[in-house]
Amino acid sequence: MATKRDLARLAKNGVSDPTSNPFAIPADEEIFRYREEEKTKKQEQKIANMNISVADKATFASQMQSTATDEARKLLTEFRTPKAPRPDMNLAAQSTTMDRRKEVQTMAEYIAKKREIFLLQMSLDTKRAEIKKLEERARQREIALKKSEQMLEEDAIRFDAFLKENDEKVQEAIKHAEMEAKAKQDKVLEIKRLNTSIAALRSEMNKYDEQLDDCRKYKEFLDSVTPREWFEQQQQKLQQRKDQMLREWQAQCEALKQRVEAAMAAKAQAEVDYATAKTQQQAERAERAIKETIQNLKEAVKEKEPPPPNLNFDLNPDDEEIFFRDPQQLLLVYKQLEESNLFYIQNAQETEEALEELRAKYRDTRTRMQGETNVLAQEVGKLQMSIATARDRNRRLKDRTIENVGSLSLNIGGQEGADLVSLDQLSVKVAEVYVRCGFDADASIGTLQMLTNIEMKLEEHLSAVDQLPPGTLEAFEKAREKERRKVARNEKLSQQLREHEARMARALERAAAPVFKKSGKLVMFRSKPLQRKKVIREDSRGDDDTELEAYLQQDMI
Repeated sequence: MATKRDLARLAKNGVSDPTSNPFAIPADEEIFRYREEEKTKKQEQKIANMNISVADKATFASQMQSTATDEARKLLTEFRTPKAPRPDMNLAAQSTTMDRRKEVQTMAEYIAKKREIFLLQMSLDTKRAEIKKLEERARQREIALKKSEQMLEEDAIRFDAFLKENDEKVQEAIKHAEMEAKAKQDKVLEIKRLNTSIAALRSEMNKYDEQLDDCRKYKEFLDSVTPREWFEQQQQKLQQRKDQMLREWQAQCEALKQRVEAAMAAKAQAEVDYATAKTQQQAERAERAIKETIQNLKEAVKEKEPPPPNLNFDLNPDDEEIFFRDPQQLLLVYKQLEESNLFYIQNAQETEEALEELRAKYRDTRTRMQGETNVLAQEVGKLQMSIATARDRNRRLKDRTIENVGSLSLNIGGQEGADLVSLDQLSVKVAEVYVRCGFDADASIGTLQMLTNIEMKLEEHLSAVDQLPPGTLEAFEKAREKERRKVARNEKLSQQLREHEARMARALERAAAPVFKKSGKLVMFRSKPLQRKKVIREDSRGDDDTELEAYLQQDMI
C-alpha cells in the first residue's frame, strides 16, 4: 500500500491515484469531452477530405461501414440471435416473410445497433485511453519509484555521512573534553600550588608585619628616650641639606646666564671684527667666528633653566640616623629612668598617704560637724517651738486681758462656768507656788520671771526623775495612776448617784402630778382601700376529659 510520502511524490510527478478503478463508467463530463473530441476529429477529417480528389473520397455507406471494426462485427454476430422460420408456413411465404421482417428489423434496429456500436467503440476507446493512462501512470510510478529509490539512496548516503561526521565530532568532542579535563586538572593543581605559595607569602608577610610593628614600637620608645638636642641637630642637618640644594640650583642658573651673556658678547665682537676687516682673510675669519658664536648662542638659549628643587621633604626613616649606637647608652638611660620612676613612685606613695590622712580628717571633721549641726538644729527647733508657744500664750493672755479687762477665767477640774480670776490674784498664786518651790520671796521679780524660774525648777526635777532607776519611776507612776483611777472611780460613782437621784425625783414628780383625761372624739386614721380576694377554682374534671380536650384542640389547629 502506497504511503502518504509516495502519493505526494506521485502527485508531484503528474501521476494520479493508482488505486482508482480503470473500468468504471465515465462521468458525464468525460462523455461530453469525448463528444467534443469526436466533433473535432470529424471537422479535421472533413477539412482533409476537401483537399483530396473525388476518386479517393468515400461514400456515406462506406464511411458507415468503415466505422465498425472487426471486433464490433464479431460482437454483433455473437450477440444477435438467429430466428427460426415458422413450421406452418411454406418456403415462399417464409422467405417472403423473412425478407420483409428482415428489412423491418434492419431498419428498426439500425439505430440501436449503431448506438451499441458507438457505445462499444467508445468503451473500447475509453479502455484504450485508460490503458494508456495506466501505462503512463505505471511508467510515471516507476519513474517516481526510481526517484524515490534514488532519494532513499541519497538519504542513506547522507545519513551515513552524517553518522560518520557525527562519530568524528563525538571523537573530537571526547578528545577535546579529555584535553579540557586534563587542562582543568592542571589548572586546579596550579591553583592549589599558587594558593599554597600565597598562604606561605601571607604568613611570611604577617611575620614581617609583626616584626615591623615591634621595630616601630622600639623606635618610638627610642625616640621617646632620645634627647631633644639630637632631634634639633637632625633638623639642622636637614635644613643645611635644603640650603645646599638651593645654592646648587642658583649656581646652575647663574652659570647658564653667564654662558648666554658670553655668547652674546662673542657675537657682538665677531660682528665688530667683520665690520672692521680690511682683508679678505680677516673677513672670512670674522664670518666663521660669527657663525660659531651664533651656534653657541643658539645652544645656550636652547638650554632650559633647571627646575627649582623640592624643599618640602623630610628625612627618610630608613636613612635617618639613630642616637643610640652603643648598648651602654641604653643601659644608662634605663638606669636613669628607673631612678626617676622610683622617685616618682615614692612621691606618689607619700602623696597617697597624705591624701588618705586628709580624707580621714575630712571624714572625722564632717561627722563631728554634722553631729554638732544636728544638735544645733534640734536646739533651734526647740527654741522655735518655745518661742511659738510663748507667742501663742502671750497672744491668748493679751486677748483675755482685752476681753476681761484685768480678769481671767480658770477652768479647774473641767467645770464649765468657773469664776473669773483677776491678774492680781493670779500673781499672788504664782508667788505662793514660787515660794513653795524653794525660792526666796523677792518683790522685785516679776510674775513672768517667777514662772520662768518655776519652769526651770520643773525641768531640773524632770531631769532628776529621768536619772532615777526605771523601777522606782514605774512604781511612782503606778501609785499615781492608782490614785487617779480611784479618784475617777469615786467621781463616776458620785455622778451615777446624782443621776439616779435626779431620775427618782422626776419619777416622784410624775407620780404626784394630776392625771390628764382626754376628752372629745378620737382622731381617725385614713381607711385602707378595699382588697379583693382571688378565688382559685379547682378543675373537677378527670384525666380522661383533659386528654380528650387537648386532642380536640390539636385537631382544630
